Amino acid sequence: MLLFVSLVMVCRAQEGYGLLFASKNIAQEDRTSLDLAPEKPIRVKGSYSLSFDLSFQPFFRSYFGYVFRITDEKRQNIDLIYNVRTKAFYVVTGNAFSGITFSIPSDSLFHQWNTIRLDANNEAHTLSLTVNGRRIGAVRSPIVSGSALRICFGANYRKTFRTFDLPPMRLKDVRLFAGGTLQHHWPLDQAQGTTDKDLITGQTAQVKNPVWMRPAFTHWRQADSFIVKGNASVSMDAATGTIYINSNDSLYRYYCYTHQRAAQAQASPQPLPAGLHAVFNPADRQLYQLMPDSQQVAVYDTAQHTWNGTLNPQNVTGYWHSNLFFSCYDSSIYMIGGYGDFRYKNEVHCYAPGRRRWEQVAMSGDAFTPRYLAALGNNQAGDTAYILGGYGSTTGDQLLNPHNLYDLVLLDVKHRTFRTIYRLKEPEEQFAFAGNMVLDTKRQEYYALTFANDRMNSSLQLIRGSLKEPVYTAMATAIRYDFYDIRSAARLFYTPENDELTVVTLFSLKNNTTQVRIHTLQFSPHGLGAPAPADKPAPLYVVRILIAIGLVTALFLLALGIAALNRRKQPSVAPAPVNLPEPATVIVPAAAPMAGVTTACPGVQLFGLFTVTDREGNDITRAFSPLLKELFLLLYLHSVPGRNGISSEKIHEVLWPGRSVKDAKNNRSVNLVKLKSILDKTGAYTLMKDNERWLFRFEGPSEQTDLDRYYQLLQHGPRNTAALVELLKRGPFLQETEYPWLDKFKADIASHNIELLSHFIDENPDAAPAFMLDVCDCILYADSLHEEAVRHKCRALVALRQHSAARHLYASFLREYKSTYGLSYEMEYAEAIAHC
Repeated sequence: MLLFVSLVMVCRAQEGYGLLFASKNIAQEDRTSLDLAPEKPIRVKGSYSLSFDLSFQPFFRSYFGYVFRITDEKRQNIDLIYNVRTKAFYVVTGNAFSGITFSIPSDSLFHQWNTIRLDANNEAHTLSLTVNGRRIGAVRSPIVSGSALRICFGANYRKTFRTFDLPPMRLKDVRLFAGGTLQHHWPLDQAQGTTDKDLITGQTAQVKNPVWMRPAFTHWRQADSFIVKGNASVSMDAATGTIYINSNDSLYRYYCYTHQRAAQAQASPQPLPAGLHAVFNPADRQLYQLMPDSQQVAVYDTAQHTWNGTLNPQNVTGYWHSNLFFSCYDSSIYMIGGYGDFRYKNEVHCYAPGRRRWEQVAMSGDAFTPRYLAALGNNQAGDTAYILGGYGSTTGDQLLNPHNLYDLVLLDVKHRTFRTIYRLKEPEEQFAFAGNMVLDTKRQEYYALTFANDRMNSSLQLIRGSLKEPVYTAMATAIRYDFYDIRSAARLFYTPENDELTVVTLFSLKNNTTQVRIHTLQFSPHGLGAPAPADKPAPLYVVRILIAIGLVTALFLLALGIAALNRRKQPSVAPAPVNLPEPATVIVPAAAPMAGVTTACPGVQLFGLFTVTDREGNDITRAFSPLLKELFLLLYLHSVPGRNGISSEKIHEVLWPGRSVKDAKNNRSVNLVKLKSILDKTGAYTLMKDNERWLFRFEGPSEQTDLDRYYQLLQHGPRNTAALVELLKRGPFLQETEYPWLDKFKADIASHNIELLSHFIDENPDAAPAFMLDVCDCILYADSLHEEAVRHKCRALVALRQHSAARHLYASFLREYKSTYGLSYEMEYAEAIAHC
């Protein structure tokens, strides 16, 4: 029963309610006042306590003023005042400071409720103050003696004391105790009106110029609505709370903290292609607009207010409603999924602004269903993203059973894997998701917008869900949303500095303009409470049912406890003795191969020099002409986990550029026949064309390539470092094989190797010197200027008494470092090996 009551109280505490005080920057007569005793004073005897929850509103220049004033029948006063200069609260008694003063950290003051309690004893004439359970101080004062109290928060309109200086504050749950017993409780939980009733006696408190918080927590407010020319893109600078809306001729800034909009005309109008993707890069503080299919990028310098690069407005994207985010982990922009050309996509594209380089990321792990209309949120480190739901099909083909998806998938940037966490229960009314969601990784929760994607007159509904379990709840009211597939878009943003959610919706109109609407909602996942879905309390019969359930549960648990107690009283029977063997010491070999993975020589070797062997182990690499080798690598590498094959058009473009379609097709057919005749000697394989894309794979473990084994080893992480190093020792991936299209594959594998092996070095700095040499060599294959690898290799050589080799290695590193960067490496040899 106690558990049930506590749950009810927790639910109540999470609701967003209270009274917001209008104060600065408006006329005095419009400022907020709360008078707890407007008709007659409140009578107290002996001792009394005043308790309330307080927070301040952010982004005001001045916070000076009266939090409350207590006056008595003797015209004596006790005040709580905030001094903006010292950023501290002061208790005033009469015309003097009492000596009680305190400060509240800004994060808590602006974003959490702080419980302040004033205790007064009229007989001992003492006054004490407690903040958030911590006693601040106590004083004696003859002022503490009144028994008929008038208590006023904020502005004071009484003739005997009129003041309109008050801080921009928020207030809730005002309580008055007498002798330790609760006598009055004004929750300030209203949606409208100018009064609030005491829950204990029904006494009415009067509120002038109220701004109730409950509507702001439960009802979206339309903050702005305007029309821009042409297509539009949306992105946000989270550091400043600025939302960028770019159109053909102007760049609009919406400032979330002030709710103001500013527009800057572009010197040279740039018509934007439809389906454009935009993201703000916090690293260089520039706005990026991207088209993944044509690999076009335009960059806006927010400091110089200039664009670098233009986008072809005639290009129609094949990645409508892709999800994208900027990863601080590797300073890259990732784009996932999308829709176009009657196909749903599951591809992951990556653009590295620093290198101006595009890459289609080869993902492994769980299968990721092709989709669009999904929600994505990423953690602050940028190494993890969550993708929720969407609309798509298993094959990606729009004609083959498209349906709504309700899975939550984790994208691991470090290891480039997908992992399905759970699937939500399919709802009765189908829905899709707005393009992004807000994560609260501390509480393992997400906030997202859903909408019915089977109608145009739809609406956006805010939900709160768990990142661990398939549960969610609806929150706040809905927002009207005109949904017409590729003509509509919605984005959700959160600004913690003012505890607010912002939704931007776009709808392309027929006259080549875009309707932009901006809605806001007061929101805080922290101390101010989450918004409640409804204003009305639960019906009485529901409360009675819940209480009955609680009683039945309590009785059942009591019965179980009594039964267990009776069992304990019964004499126990001693079990027969069991002789256990002595624990054995297990020695793990230094380089044990991973279980289940063959160590036999594979049919195709890609690490080191490209090598192919037949079933008998004969080297048949020479049978591959340069053209057949590149054709094979195109087919195989585009079929590894995470990739969905390669189109005929792409093969023609790479191998026979400029040829007619007929000539290219003939060349492809002839060379595929030649390639098959060679591969038949290596063992079983499959080469097929699925949905206009070529897919190739070996069938049995005896015909695996070393790249297949490489990906398997990566999935099992650090515990297979020894087996991975044994494979990588053969040399760099496709050594002495250079094609422009191959660079992204090499970079991907090099990145994996550096990350995994660098982690091993960090965790095992004292590993066996011979093994450390192999680890460092594998890193240096990928990055010859990797500083940690060079230092640890030198140290390993010294441990093996190869001092001369260590010094030659370091001298070579210094020369190459200066040649590459134009700077001298600052660390000397002795210092370098000492700091490993």
